[in-house]
Amino acid sequence: MYIYIAISFFLMLSTSVDNKTDYSYPSDAFKDMMLSEVNNLRAEGCYCGVKYMVPARKVVWDDVLYKSALSHATEMKRKNFFSHFSANGLDIGDRLDRFGYIWQVAGENLGEGQRSFIEVFRDWIDSPSHCRMIMNPKVEEMGVARYSRYWVQHLGKKLPEGTRRSKRK
Repeated sequence: MYIYIAISFFLMLSTSVDNKTDYSYPSDAFKDMMLSEVNNLRAEGCYCGVKYMVPARKVVWDDVLYKSALSHATEMKRKNFFSHFSANGLDIGDRLDRFGYIWQVAGENLGEGQRSFIEVFRDWIDSPSHCRMIMNPKVEEMGVARYSRYWVQHLGKKLPEGTRRSKRK
């Protein structure tokens, strides 16, 4: 019982925004907690607004998606904006291309001001479009980053080996 309380307290502390620092690489325990929350929802299925999303396979952590998410969160903080487009107009696909993530499916959820992952995750679930992105059955990987008050979740699926994506614009 005491161990459960201690672990819960540790996770609560590790998921809150630390006003003294803007960034820290997520611990394995924090990554596991985020994956667990997302994968539990995906395993159950849920309503995203009025649309029922059937259960979907688990996603795994991807460090490239994490780094691209952190880059976008950092840019939003430093340049004081909040958008799915970068300051120079790049969308999620363009930004993932720059990080070398050869994507077949790419998606992004943003949050601002939430003090913990659980809080931002609940906000995403309450938003039909964000919820549908989390529940997208084509998604296989994710990375989540927080910088200051900005949260970014990148979700994706890589192109199969030997496959090329045609120009999308």
